[in-house]
Amino acid sequence: MNSQAFNDIVADYEFARPGYPEGLIEDVIAFAKLGRGARLLEIGAGPGQATGPFVKRGYSVTSLEIGEKQVDFLREKYASFPDFRAVQAPFEAYDAPEESFDLVFSATAFHWIDPSFGVPKAYRLLKKGGVIALFWHLESIVRQATELQNELSRILQKHAPSLDDYVSPEEGERLHLERVGQVKTGNLFGPVETRTYRWSETYDTGRYLRLLNSYSDLHEIGEAARKAIFEDVTAYFALTGGAAEIPMEVRLYMATK
Repeated sequence: MNSQAFNDIVADYEFARPGYPEGLIEDVIAFAKLGRGARLLEIGAGPGQATGPFVKRGYSVTSLEIGEKQVDFLREKYASFPDFRAVQAPFEAYDAPEESFDLVFSATAFHWIDPSFGVPKAYRLLKKGGVIALFWHLESIVRQATELQNELSRILQKHAPSLDDYVSPEEGERLHLERVGQVKTGNLFGPVETRTYRWSETYDTGRYLRLLNSYSDLHEIGEAARKAIFEDVTAYFALTGGAAEIPMEVRLYMATK
């Protein structure tokens, strides 16, 4: 996938992608023991779905994004919060003094970074006792058995087979262990604590089409194939009454410096 593609689909990402459970945010705050004036660094903010809960609690948040449109979007979105900064820079090139932050976090974005570089850099940027918190949406694990997922797989196999690559439960467990191992890179951090959050969200036809459009790999196929996928999905939703319940899952990984 091309991370630059998100530059042009930020509005659909903001509207259609599921956010993050309040319980996850509270768990991160408690684990990191964040107090008044805590300084946070976010890697790959996107449209700021995970940013807002921290910004609105009064923390000093610096969010990194590589896309100019995304940075502009973030600055406008959180313009009323003086302790928020959006910086256009990849994490690899971002420059800050060592031990600057109480928390380094990343929401469904750290997979763009080589952990052999990213984890040690996060460690250097964290104060002693600071925390790294990485979390990802992994809802395709719990969507496998749903009628919607089966229908979407049929549609993708018909028009763009390469996109029918959702994570199976077995692959999810392998990925889980891999991510635990990545946080342990260099044995820099303490024990890794993991948590899983599950819930369901209702999608009508319009929101689901915008959800599909928010995935960058859908923009790597031809316009005709993309249009055909949207048409078939619209037809399916028409048969189901125009809405579907979609199960969600997020996995969180935390460790202390």
